[in-house]
Amino acid sequence: MNALLPDDQDTLHFSEEQVAAPEPAPRWRILIVDDEPDVHLATTFALRDSIILGRELEFLHAYNGDEALHVLAREENIAVVLLDVVMQGDNDGLLVADAIRNQLNLQELRIVLRTGHPGYAPEYQVIRDYGINDYKTKSDLSQIRLLTTLTTAIRSYQQLNAINTSKRGLELIVEASSQLLERRSLDGFAHRVLSNIAELLRLPCEGLICVFNPRSPGRRPQHAWTIASASGRFLSYEGISLSALDRADLSNSIEHVIRSRSNLYAPDYAVLFMSRQRDLEAVVYLHTGRPLDDVECQLTEVFCSNIAIGLENIALFAQLQELAYIDPLCHVPNRTQLVSQLDQLRAHAVGDECVLLIDVDHFSQINDALGHLIGDQLLQSITHRLRGLLPQDTLLARVDVDMFAIAGRAARLDIDKILRAFDRPFSVASHQLRVQVTVAAARLADTEASGLGCLKDVTIALNLAKQGMRGGLLWFSPSMSSASRQRLSLLNDLELAIGGNQLTVHYQPQIELQTGQVIAVEALVRWPLPDGQLIPPDQFIPLAEQSGLIIELGEWLLDTVCKQIATWRDQGLGGLRVAINVSMVQFNHDGLIDLLAEALRRYLIPPELIEVEITESVAMRKPEDVIARIDQLKRLGVQVAIDDFGTGFSSLAYLQRLKADRLKIDRAFIRDMGTGETSIAEMVINLGHKLGIRVLAEGVEFPAQAAILRSLGCDEAQGYLYAKPAPAELLTLWLQETGQSIDNDQPPSSISPSM
Repeated sequence: MNALLPDDQDTLHFSEEQVAAPEPAPRWRILIVDDEPDVHLATTFALRDSIILGRELEFLHAYNGDEALHVLAREENIAVVLLDVVMQGDNDGLLVADAIRNQLNLQELRIVLRTGHPGYAPEYQVIRDYGINDYKTKSDLSQIRLLTTLTTAIRSYQQLNAINTSKRGLELIVEASSQLLERRSLDGFAHRVLSNIAELLRLPCEGLICVFNPRSPGRRPQHAWTIASASGRFLSYEGISLSALDRADLSNSIEHVIRSRSNLYAPDYAVLFMSRQRDLEAVVYLHTGRPLDDVECQLTEVFCSNIAIGLENIALFAQLQELAYIDPLCHVPNRTQLVSQLDQLRAHAVGDECVLLIDVDHFSQINDALGHLIGDQLLQSITHRLRGLLPQDTLLARVDVDMFAIAGRAARLDIDKILRAFDRPFSVASHQLRVQVTVAAARLADTEASGLGCLKDVTIALNLAKQGMRGGLLWFSPSMSSASRQRLSLLNDLELAIGGNQLTVHYQPQIELQTGQVIAVEALVRWPLPDGQLIPPDQFIPLAEQSGLIIELGEWLLDTVCKQIATWRDQGLGGLRVAINVSMVQFNHDGLIDLLAEALRRYLIPPELIEVEITESVAMRKPEDVIARIDQLKRLGVQVAIDDFGTGFSSLAYLQRLKADRLKIDRAFIRDMGTGETSIAEMVINLGHKLGIRVLAEGVEFPAQAAILRSLGCDEAQGYLYAKPAPAELLTLWLQETGQSIDNDQPPSSISPSM
């Protein structure tokens, strides 16, 4: 049995039999290859007076790849190269490693790759192909860890020298190390270790390998060790914990090696200890049937030393897998894993598979009011409740901050029960939180053929549900996806149309009811197609608002309108006010005032000839902010109109503070006049006059409507009765022919511009 050096968390432990006697001996020659002199100084300083395996250290230095290769070609018996990854070039260190192995054929030399860039750790294939024995980040190499790393490398070099005659064994070790380095799963790694050791010793593969689970709390109790792989007569023990092992001889031998952290060689078996870090450990029990000779013992030592890095790779890969596929807060699959699982679900579909997306409504308000800690705990509570409602083979994932997904067989899902689960409040800390969710569902067969496409389709349904039926359930239909693609195509075309100056502006006159005088026009954006057809504004304006293109569209419209006002001025039609509709996005944009001021200055337009129209809903959304913005507009000199008035719930107190110049009665109330309903229109007219605001009725189509409005005292009107919206050229002719005045009793229908 091997005795141990004193225990230390940062030190690998080696057998006393392998430590050379402290008598004069050649020094271990270490070549430091790095283009930073400070690294050379720091390394030699950290390792000064160090004794490794009974020998002092001798340091050789090279400051670039070429110099390193010259030193290696000239000097003999160099044991270890501490090699920087990035020197003159990004891969300079790798090129040196390649030359060491393939040009100089120095196979026993140990290469420890070092990098000052944590994100530059080489890929596993690179480590294998370039014959690199270890890699470290410079920031992680404390004095103890540097000594430990160097001790491991020198020990490996010493053993390779000692058993160089065992060529077959060494070839097997190198091959096994490369294969094990490629392993990604613990099970695959463990099985390969058993078979490689048996092959190395030319023995039947009979044994088992125990691994320590680093997630187990406490001081490594037996149940933290699991038999990851077994073969031969031990096969029945695979998968059980060490504490469940019913053979005392096996259990005692393995426990002894775990405690002593050293190998144990008995007459008919060997127990090997492998460790890369304190929480990355494995023990191999191999039935040999005979004692191992010295060379075989040395081979096993070399094997364990070389493949121990595989343990660290397995743990690292497991961490990366978890980060890539598991939500760290709720410990369920994330969006990436969901997409992968949807692909698997479709590949093995039986026909009734479905996907649910569950969005927690107004979750941000909970975060804002109670803090993110309470919000996180709420999400965990939702996860726990949902998991309790789902069959074991049904997937639960968190795909966004406040969004969960469920995927599985529809026959095994009780969707109503899932929805009712949110009727009860969630107990979070001292709070009882009631949560409303909006849910979208899709049958897998109705969605696109990929997991990503399926998620995209059900997200389309969820977005539609959040727009029109929050708190409900909406099933996806293929027509939703088609409509979404059409909207995206239209949006792309709109961006090209704005940039290519393909849009146009039509103008509709506004009439003073008492005099018949044309006092203003409203500017309306139109999108003509090559065939002369027009894309309706209610199709492209909302898209522009949602995408942010409305800002660019608004800039183009303002420039076009100001240019037209200047043209009318030159044609003797000056003094005509132009009303421009401004959306909520535009109205709240920080650059609105500067944009208006610049356009007025550029075209020398009196500011009172521009009227900014906002809807009543925009005006009442954040009244204090709106009042402040209108004050800015009024200081600039432009006029302000409240459009669609009467459709919202305006506060009279705020309306008085808005200081609007004009209220526009919504066309719906004008249309109702045909049935004798005039109360709302009359109320708006009286309200406007009491507040000192002029009132305009839009959507006037019949002389009777105009007559009623005049009798009620309405100031202005706009509608097809007078003229349809028309391009500037036609409207100019119309204005010139009418003298900017019409007969209220006989509107000029015969010369009205057409759409």
